[in-house]
Amino acid sequence: MGASSARLLAAAGLLATALAVILWMSLQLEYRTEVDALLDGSTRSTQKLASRTTEVLDRVLHTSQLIQRLRDSERRMSLKTLANEGLLPSEFAKAILVTDRQGHVIDATGTNLALSLADEEYFKRLAQAPPGSTDIGPTEFQPALEAPVLPVSQRIDDSAGRFMGVVTALIPPQLLTSEHASSEAASTAVSLVGLDGLVRARWLTGKLSYGERVDVSRVTERMSEARIQRQPTSSTLDGKERFVVALQLDRYPLLAVVAVDADQGLANYRRTRRRLLLWAAGFGTLLGLGTWLLLQQQRRVDASKKAQQQAESRLRAALEGSLDAISIMLARRGPKGQLQDFLITDANSRAAEMVGLPLEQMLGRPLSEVFPAMRSSRAMDTFEQVIVSREASTSELQATLGPMKGRWLHQQVVAVDDGVALISRDITDRKLSERDLDENRRFLQNLLDFLPLPVYAKSMRPDGLGVYEFWNHAAERSFHMPATQVVGRTVRDLYAPADAQRFDDQDLQVLRDGKPRRFPGQIFDGPEGRRYFDTFKAPVLGVDGEMDHLLVIAEDVTERRAYAERLALASKVIAETADAVVVTDAEDRIIEVNRAFSAMTGRTLAQVEHRPATEVGLPPVPDFAMLTGNADAQRWVGEAHLTLADGQGLDIWLSTSRIIDETSRATHHARVFSDISILKGHEKALQEMARRDSLTGLPNRRHFDERLAESLRRHARSGPAVTLMFIDLDGFKRVNDELGHEAGDQLLIAVAHRLTACVRGTDLVFRLGGDEFTVLLEEAGDRAAVQTLCERIVASLSQPHLLGSHEAVTTPSIGVADAVISESPDALCRRADQAMYEAKRGGKGTYRIAE
Repeated sequence: MGASSARLLAAAGLLATALAVILWMSLQLEYRTEVDALLDGSTRSTQKLASRTTEVLDRVLHTSQLIQRLRDSERRMSLKTLANEGLLPSEFAKAILVTDRQGHVIDATGTNLALSLADEEYFKRLAQAPPGSTDIGPTEFQPALEAPVLPVSQRIDDSAGRFMGVVTALIPPQLLTSEHASSEAASTAVSLVGLDGLVRARWLTGKLSYGERVDVSRVTERMSEARIQRQPTSSTLDGKERFVVALQLDRYPLLAVVAVDADQGLANYRRTRRRLLLWAAGFGTLLGLGTWLLLQQQRRVDASKKAQQQAESRLRAALEGSLDAISIMLARRGPKGQLQDFLITDANSRAAEMVGLPLEQMLGRPLSEVFPAMRSSRAMDTFEQVIVSREASTSELQATLGPMKGRWLHQQVVAVDDGVALISRDITDRKLSERDLDENRRFLQNLLDFLPLPVYAKSMRPDGLGVYEFWNHAAERSFHMPATQVVGRTVRDLYAPADAQRFDDQDLQVLRDGKPRRFPGQIFDGPEGRRYFDTFKAPVLGVDGEMDHLLVIAEDVTERRAYAERLALASKVIAETADAVVVTDAEDRIIEVNRAFSAMTGRTLAQVEHRPATEVGLPPVPDFAMLTGNADAQRWVGEAHLTLADGQGLDIWLSTSRIIDETSRATHHARVFSDISILKGHEKALQEMARRDSLTGLPNRRHFDERLAESLRRHARSGPAVTLMFIDLDGFKRVNDELGHEAGDQLLIAVAHRLTACVRGTDLVFRLGGDEFTVLLEEAGDRAAVQTLCERIVASLSQPHLLGSHEAVTTPSIGVADAVISESPDALCRRADQAMYEAKRGGKGTYRIAE
């Protein structure tokens, strides 16, 4: 490159560099400004979310405190009364529940809510917490309200600070997030996350979610990274890049989180960046175009100088670089234009070597002086004919003179002005190779004719593409076509068009790839019927590296294919059968399983292969003779048990077979089994249904007799104390008579629910029939504890029942008896029943304890 071109490029480069630096600095400033504004806006949005949430929680907890104060005062008011007077935050809470210290719900604003909160984690936490504590539980779906709710609870204490129960408000989580999210973009995630890492509410793209677990410390780190590095982080919600801002609430263990979509938040910056880049690209294009035009002009000047220098050396380089001997000769003519001789004007060193003279002694001399014999040969006539016709002449001849005597030459004569260029090449080695090749071809043909496999060859040269050149005797026998019918023809002469096209396509694949290919399952319909051949086609390269021939070896695989198809069918049947199949070797190690086995057990062949069958949960191979009573038995069928990968058991119907060889030696074992767990489950379900009362769902008399006998047996072995309650409803017949049997059934169902709610989880409630119920207690405590339970049952069952549009009141009469050692079930029942009748005679709606 010239100095002027270098200076031009340097100036253009400096200008382009300055433009790039200015553009980069402008984009950095614009990005920093846009991100700072986005983070400041997100911070204000987070503060609003935290303030709104605190306001709602304060209002709810203030209501909880009001309920507790009213309960402690003489002015006790139900939640329904408070709601009617507008003292409950109905706009915040879907429902409010009040429990006693055992977790039983004693008052609620909704219907069909839980009767007990004793099993809720937040109830357990508050029971152990300091007086006056509050708790915000996880968001859960409440079936009775048909909506997800966030439980906000406060502990109820007596004047001494003892735990007396909780007040729980069920808040719709969307109340805390959706109203705030309405002022944000749809792709902005608005969340309330507990410091325990559990999401209480998240509003994103118009949808509420909850219950996910997040790393609170990671949220704080992402917020710090966004402030310091001004870079968004990838969201675990949907993979989007977001800027995260979080703020912890002052009085509650919650984190308000706002995550803004970077694509949405940086939209203005990206538009500005696009405009700047388009402006810079336009300016750079103009700069580059101008520089290019100037360089082109300079290059044209330099190229014209260089072309002149190259032209002078090109001829000499071509002559000396050629592998052929080249001589350039101009015609010497007489006065009338007749050809007299040729003057050698130029030649290369190879031509001098072929003549046997130094190059300098050849140049400028007449051809007749260098080769006197040329005058008497036909060479002069050939040269003159080329000059006149201007068409090149090519020939092969054996030299008879000079150093090349006896060697074969390939000569080409080309017209050059009023002269010729003589191009000669020594082809003696090629001629010898062709002779050897011809001998080898005859040898190979004799050899291939005696091979047992069909072998044939096609030409791949352009002038004979696809023509058969060889067809051995095995091919004649296999395809029932003699070589005289095949050689010299193509597939289109011998086969149907569809078959011919398929064979040509295969040949083209080998031609295109340049490597051998195997084509299995080729079909040939002959006199003996349909046969299948596997063909192997390999390219045969010529001396120029191009493919000269295509060698094909065929093998008749008809019988092998039929056998393989039978094996494949058998394998497919085993693989697709709905029953699990396991095949083991003589030592009962697994060698094959089907898909049904993997689906049933959760184990693939790779996990169980070569392992003993018993290690993967299968029963061992049984003693066939002992199980069947037949000494020659090789098969057993029956129920068995299978252990799955996760340790669970599975009931199966198993068929185990022993496979023997011709010497009666066991070589393999086959197990075929199906899952009968559903059938066994149905059987157990039917047994369970027979032990349940169809109306109330409580255990029936049959179940009662079984459990009472079992409890008394444990009691006789110094087991836990046993207490039995007999309960009869006072006034039940009147309800049936006045309101009908349907109302009576509703009453019995309600009584069953209330009884179940009154007792402990370890106590059992039974319905013996009609309006007779029993309660079986183990380790019920001292006499005072039993009396407290009786009083709770009397109080609960004496409350009015709403039966349709009617209200009915029934009271229970309860008889209680404590079991004594070696007492029979009938004796204990009689004592409890007698105590129950004493309670009825004592005025009903009470209880009596047998002494």
